[in-house]
Amino acid sequence: MGRFSETQIDWAPFTVCRDGEKAPYPRSLNTPEGLGDRLRFVAFAEKQASHAFTLAVDFFEDVSPGVHEIWQILAREESKHLQWLLWRMEELGVNSDERPQSLALWKSFDHCTTAYEFAVFMANAEERGRIAGEQFFETLMSVDPTSAKIFYQIALEEREHIRLAQTIIDQNFKVPTNFEVRLNTVALERFATIQTLDLNPNSFKEVAL
Repeated sequence: MGRFSETQIDWAPFTVCRDGEKAPYPRSLNTPEGLGDRLRFVAFAEKQASHAFTLAVDFFEDVSPGVHEIWQILAREESKHLQWLLWRMEELGVNSDERPQSLALWKSFDHCTTAYEFAVFMANAEERGRIAGEQFFETLMSVDPTSAKIFYQIALEEREHIRLAQTIIDQNFKVPTNFEVRLNTVALERFATIQTLDLNPNSFKEVAL
């Protein structure tokens, strides 16, 4: 226990809550500050997920190289989502360190003492992230369509993450080394493409970019 939370992580450009301190409640989404709170919160969650997948490769050595490869890919994908959100925050003038972020999610990884527990935990976390992303998309279309489209694409890609996480479980952590990972995702440098999507705010349809 304690392997994740005891690891020294550089949480920059975010600030984190001190021990015993609660993260401030997000402000109204109808204000620029409230939008910034949501972008900051999700970005920090993406950073935690990226670090978790990276560390899992070292912590859980009793799985196949194919599993480690999937975790490394997912770590890069989460880092990509983080960068998209940081770029959007920069465009909006949102300071990433304006409000401290909770480490509750990070500390909860300590309960994952086996590869199976970690895989199940991350699959569930990805599902919660997908649902939240879809909700943010629908809500933000009338507030900030550009940010809404970013959440849309992130939620869309979370579906692929969930599929991969479930594959690991279904394969009993013996994913063959020649297992082909196919992600229908947008590359980091195509960030601007996301902002040109023509979407229906009342639905969540998969699109090909």
